[in-house]
Amino acid sequence: MGSMGREKLSYPGMARILLFSLDELRRRHGGSATPGLDPRHDVAPFRAFREALLAEAVRAATGPAELSMWWEGSFDAYSLAVSCEPAGALSALDPSAACPLDEERVAPPRADGYPLAHVAPGRAEVARDEGGATHEAPFGAPTGHFGAPGMRRMG
Repeated sequence: MGSMGREKLSYPGMARILLFSLDELRRRHGGSATPGLDPRHDVAPFRAFREALLAEAVRAATGPAELSMWWEGSFDAYSLAVSCEPAGALSALDPSAACPLDEERVAPPRADGYPLAHVAPGRAEVARDEGGATHEAPFGAPTGHFGAPGMRRMG
């Protein structure tokens, strides 16, 4: 995990952005795939990752936080970006039990991210959009333009 000064994490309106390499997500959670299911639609590996990440977030949370996600990168290297807002609420989060970090930064949260979770000390719940659906990232195989992984609205 990168070495971020805690002072950076206290800026209002900033989020801690965690980047997880698609290749590493596949290596780490590919064994959770559902046998016989098309990997472009199988969300079991994503759910295994989300469960592990949220377990670590619950342990590290010092206050309420909203997590959102999106894909970054290009056809040869994608990363799942997870935004933790406010940054300070999860400054102690070490997500390596879920998946080693590829990179991290502190930046304004991305407005078009998909809802991932609501986290607070001792609890987490999967976030839902305004229609009540969850969003999941089937990362077993390329699903989009130039091999981009996709997001699926579930519900």
